[in-house]
Amino acid sequence: MRKDVVYSLRMTEKVREALGQAATIERRTIASLLNKIVADYLEKNGYLSGKAAGQERRRHHRVKTALQSVTYHKTGAALSTSVPCVVLDLSMGGALIAYPRGSEIKDSSIAEMPNFTLCFKLPRMEEQICAKCDVRRMFNIDNGLKIGAAFVDLGDDHQERLRTYLQ
Repeated sequence: MRKDVVYSLRMTEKVREALGQAATIERRTIASLLNKIVADYLEKNGYLSGKAAGQERRRHHRVKTALQSVTYHKTGAALSTSVPCVVLDLSMGGALIAYPRGSEIKDSSIAEMPNFTLCFKLPRMEEQICAKCDVRRMFNIDNGLKIGAAFVDLGDDHQERLRTYLQ
């Protein structure tokens, strides 16, 4: 959504630094993060509907789920580490993944984790789906870490099975 209004505000240096850290972790600009914070507040308190806020920019419909999954991360030239996770929502474009507190994936490792492979099994389907992914967002939650990932390489057969599941 086009943003056509400029609003300036003053804040303390500490708040500005915290905003910068949060924006970096969420891979947003500070302006984008501030817009999201304000829009979320207004929507939560009934001043603005989600569509009016222009927040939905996704190209693909998302389905909430809870699929036990595994991510594979390169640790060396030929070595790969597997880390258990849960897929919380899924679309043709990507997934929201949760890692429990204490997992090998740490919030500070976003720069070290530009891509990985996500493998999961859809209900009522035999074969596992594996897709190469890029990290889009990474943020802490009370009991762990969430990562928003975009599918980079999802073969035709996997795309068809995922499309069938998401309908």
